[in-house]
Amino acid sequence: MSNKSLAAMVDDLLESGRTYKELAEKAGCDTSTIYRIKTGFIANPKFSIGMAIGAMHAELKAAA
Repeated sequence: MSNKSLAAMVDDLLESGRTYKELAEKAGCDTSTIYRIKTGFIANPKFSIGMAIGAMHAELKAAA
């Protein structure tokens, strides 16, 4: 996984054209959780959510 923070990963994913809804569905949470991670309100989400964001970010970087 990248050394980037989850908030930075979410920023990258959103900037690539993905939506809060898409990220939330793939991470198994609601859109407000993704927003709170992005803004830093949630720094340590559930492990499964963090891993899902990391995996989506890795896919994004691999496709670039």
